[in-house]
Amino acid sequence: MKSIRNTFLPIISLFLFVSLVTRVQAGNGGSGYSRYGLGDINHFASSRFSGMGGASIGSLSNNSINQFNPAAWSSLNRTRYEVSLTYQGFTSTDWQKSAYLSETFFNGFMITLPILPRNGMTLGLGVTPFSRINYHVIMPGSFNDLQYRSEYIGTGGLSRGRLGLSGIIFTNLHLGIEFNYLFGTSNYTTKQKFDSSIYSDAEVLRSSDLKGVNLTFGAIYSGFKNLFNITNIKSFNAGLIFTTSSSLTSQEEKLYTFYTPFITSFDTLTSQVKNIDFPFSFGFGLSLSTERILLVTDFHFQNWGSYKVNGISVPELRNSYRLGFGGELLPKKEPSATLFRMITYRLGFFFNATSFQIKTEPVDEIGITGGIGIPIFGDTRIDVGLEYSYRGTTLQQLQQDNIIRINITLSGSELWFERPERD
Repeated sequence: MKSIRNTFLPIISLFLFVSLVTRVQAGNGGSGYSRYGLGDINHFASSRFSGMGGASIGSLSNNSINQFNPAAWSSLNRTRYEVSLTYQGFTSTDWQKSAYLSETFFNGFMITLPILPRNGMTLGLGVTPFSRINYHVIMPGSFNDLQYRSEYIGTGGLSRGRLGLSGIIFTNLHLGIEFNYLFGTSNYTTKQKFDSSIYSDAEVLRSSDLKGVNLTFGAIYSGFKNLFNITNIKSFNAGLIFTTSSSLTSQEEKLYTFYTPFITSFDTLTSQVKNIDFPFSFGFGLSLSTERILLVTDFHFQNWGSYKVNGISVPELRNSYRLGFGGELLPKKEPSATLFRMITYRLGFFFNATSFQIKTEPVDEIGITGGIGIPIFGDTRIDVGLEYSYRGTTLQQLQQDNIIRINITLSGSELWFERPERD
């Protein structure tokens, strides 16, 4: 019981912290680009990997959960948990003015349970965000002498419930499969307010509940060191992932509100179910490690050009790809090492050709990353990943975002299913 309390006390504390911070930051907003498609795609494998350019597909580790490649779970020989939160700040600039918008959100949890550690058979489950919608755009307008203001507000996004299994065959081939349940609610509000009381202000709330399923397949080959007879490294791995396409269903409801000086009226309309073609994706990556250094690199592609709503393409979306590269300086492992020497240091870089293409202008993101891993007690750690990037352009009255992300992950492990020794 004491072991279980030690495991879940940090998790409960972090959940309370997330709830408090979320209340403080709520309503501040995010980027206007999240109004297109399913919103801003959340490329997050853990705070550890976010400090290394987000590259993780080919990495095997026995002390962190790789959220991108289920095949990597085969190296975990203890029950592990990870829970994450993210602070995200945007300095957005258009052709007229700039503003700083921020938000803090829960970035998911994962737990892995080794079933047959000798065969790398590990069960993984959790819930993580796939995309986020959070924007508030205000546009003044006029018609003859009539002045009015239009507001466009979006919140919500898509989450992913995950259940997967890993295993090892032929000694060096790690395989994994994951069932993904995609779900979420997206809210889009349009308001129109007039300076004159002669006209009625209006508000339309369009709420969409989305759901669907797909599969993720992963593989990692860890035998290159022996295959090429390389003696001065610890490991050299190559990884591959593929996520199937899916058909999401969206039940949409509209609420109309009309305001006059004397009365407020409502009207609700439930529309028919919409079908959304959710695109496939794939990626591959490499990792190379010595006793003190880990190097990783990734390429990830998603076919957003095939995204359709009721068979109709979305012109603001294009195929996306992401390149990431990074490294990690591993800490001293001697029991007598000081806390400073036991901290892990990370650095990375990424280029993200996002799924957005607005008014024929591609929206690309370039960023640098860094991070540290701090031991707390036992195998419990806090990983902090920092990202600074910029994306977009002010051409054609679009916006440029300078983005700061701070990712924090609390991770730990326990031997839940260890058999006690007999006297």
